[in-house]
Amino acid sequence: MNENNLQQYIDDFFDELILYDDYHNGHYYKMLLKAGIDVFLHNENSYNAYEIYRTFFMIYQITAEDKSEKHSFEDMSMVREPNTLLDLVKIMKKYEENTGDLIERQRDHFIHSVNVFLLGLAIYSQNKSYRDKFKQYVLNSPYEKFYRIDGEFSHEEFLYRWGVASLFHDIGYPVEIIGKQLKKFLNDGIKSISSSYNADTAIDFKDFNEFNTIVKLNPDFADKYTAVYPEAKFLNLFKPTDIMAHKIATDFKGTDINKIIKHLNSFVNIMGDSGFIDHGFFSSILVLNSYGHLIQKYAKNHDFFFYPIVDSASAILLHNYYRNVLQKKPFELKTLHPSQSPLAFLLILCDELQEWNRQPFGVKDKKKSHVNELLLKIDDRGMDVEYIVKEGSIGLGFSEDKEELIKSILSIRSIFKLGLRIITDVAQDNIIKEILHSETQAPDILLRNVENLAIQIHNQYIETTKQQYEEKIAKGEEPDEDFMKKYNNLSSFDDLTPQLKIANIRQARSIPIKLNIIGCELAPKSDEREGILKFSKDEIMDLAIFEHEEWCEEKLGTGWTYGEEKDIGNLVTPYLVPWDELTEEIKQYDVDPVKNIPNLMNSIGLKVVRTKIRLLTFEMHDFYSKVNENVGKFEDLPSYIKYSNYKQTDFLVKILSELGYDVVDIESAGEPIKSFDEDSIDYLAKREHNAWYKLKVNLGWKYDSVKDVDAKTNPNLVEWEMLDYDTQELNKRTFRNLPQLCANVGLKIIKD
Repeated sequence: MNENNLQQYIDDFFDELILYDDYHNGHYYKMLLKAGIDVFLHNENSYNAYEIYRTFFMIYQITAEDKSEKHSFEDMSMVREPNTLLDLVKIMKKYEENTGDLIERQRDHFIHSVNVFLLGLAIYSQNKSYRDKFKQYVLNSPYEKFYRIDGEFSHEEFLYRWGVASLFHDIGYPVEIIGKQLKKFLNDGIKSISSSYNADTAIDFKDFNEFNTIVKLNPDFADKYTAVYPEAKFLNLFKPTDIMAHKIATDFKGTDINKIIKHLNSFVNIMGDSGFIDHGFFSSILVLNSYGHLIQKYAKNHDFFFYPIVDSASAILLHNYYRNVLQKKPFELKTLHPSQSPLAFLLILCDELQEWNRQPFGVKDKKKSHVNELLLKIDDRGMDVEYIVKEGSIGLGFSEDKEELIKSILSIRSIFKLGLRIITDVAQDNIIKEILHSETQAPDILLRNVENLAIQIHNQYIETTKQQYEEKIAKGEEPDEDFMKKYNNLSSFDDLTPQLKIANIRQARSIPIKLNIIGCELAPKSDEREGILKFSKDEIMDLAIFEHEEWCEEKLGTGWTYGEEKDIGNLVTPYLVPWDELTEEIKQYDVDPVKNIPNLMNSIGLKVVRTKIRLLTFEMHDFYSKVNENVGKFEDLPSYIKYSNYKQTDFLVKILSELGYDVVDIESAGEPIKSFDEDSIDYLAKREHNAWYKLKVNLGWKYDSVKDVDAKTNPNLVEWEMLDYDTQELNKRTFRNLPQLCANVGLKIIKD
């Protein structure tokens, strides 16, 4: 072994892959996913790992949108259904990063999961025996809706199932983090009193059944499945543990399903008694809960849940459960064969092998146990894995112990005739420093067809550059060297480097986020709301600054560094500086694309409109001004007060949800409420005022008996209980009229 073939193996996988939506519906999803992976392999960090998550679950997000038909830009839908699994990814990432200093040897499971995903793609692409076993496993099941291209089995079936299994196998890890953190806190605390103390902890549930339940939206959800498996009629197929117990009993012939059900249902207590937490158990339930809800809500064929999703979730459960439970009494299963559960086999293998670049969080001494690089060789005969340790050590006997562990769990020679060989090479060199970058706090709105929009953005960039060139020539100006380099390097989107493709994707995906910041959204041209043809100067400036910050985040995430002279070859740029330090000429590169958003959207059959929530802000202000003579017109307010009003409206939606209400489009399902009871009005008015109070204080306002906008003083800047009766009633009046105010802008309030 003398090279890392992972990139080549990934290339091989994508060379053989055809995605259904690319083939039938004119998408470029494969290109987009491959570009993100290429960037990640070049620079493994959280920013690029998250890009892969976002892309995968943009392609396979389950929504009301019918993906089986090709859509034009004009009739394409804006996806606003919460991507619950992507939200769980963010939570896992934040928990790990924020608890790194509290838990010893807390290692990254976010980048780790992406590497597990890629290693699985590599093994699948290079080992025909595994591919055949996976294909046969799918074909032998009653599932008929697997991915096909021209009637033939497609590798996309593996990509989808494996993506869910590998990317989410550690999604429940925050549960384990909490347990470790509590145990460390208690033991560190009592050890300071006496070393004789030793406290153990466990995660407990007041009602585990509440967590272990898929929300029932469709009573017929399981009918087709029970028709195929009559024994499943005696199970609760809205209960994840029952579903996975049946899956295990089906895959591992001779296993007693009742014993598995009993064990899974009592597993929380067993873990508590034994002093450990299996995060894979919680991960699998979270996946089934999320997909069970979404598939009932949107999918036409519920088999989509009971075969691919349950297969992926069961593999997540088995990646720890198999060796810790099923290989022990009373089950005593032998080594796992890939034909029994191909995904579980691969997940266990890749999870155990993924040891490279796993720096513990919170460790200041970078020499501690860290595998820097991986050399990989995979074919139909065998698999060689060589870990390169450039500084420090990973312990004596590491390779032998790792090999022995994997062989005790998996039937390795069923796919590798020559077996698995693990080598450790300890070398002395400089350790690679990972770039840490915080994620944006802007809302994560996914726009279907985002890759086509990115292409449109790039094409517009080409046209603008050509137009600038022609204008310079017509004026008799000599274009400078930098401009001519840019002009001469113009190329089609397909010919761009992965980094530049991702840059265009980022800018395209950012458009809904930017619009959300200023209270706008995209809509078809048929929408009754008036289209916005241009933004205000303040809006343009705010969005240009945001664009620059996103650009900096992107550059840092893809390996660029600051330098006084631009050097593309070495990824050096002088523009990685705060907005205020840019020249006016460079700022214009951020201003122009922002100003051009309405025209760009118009060119693809969409328009920019004010969100109905933003229109509700205007409506509420107009109502308030009619009952309060001291309040002027909204358009005359200073910008910072406008923004505070926007935030207040957003907060209003939030506090309504606390009482079980939703603010939805008037055309949505659900009976609109006519009024609130007095207790709800009291609660809403108090919460709204206290939020307004905190916001004003943060903006520098102070209490005074006289209201003065210039001096930022207000007599109402007190706690709710200190407001006079008339002012409290004025606040309550808004909520008494809120249902009608919502109706005025095409919204309604429903009970969730």
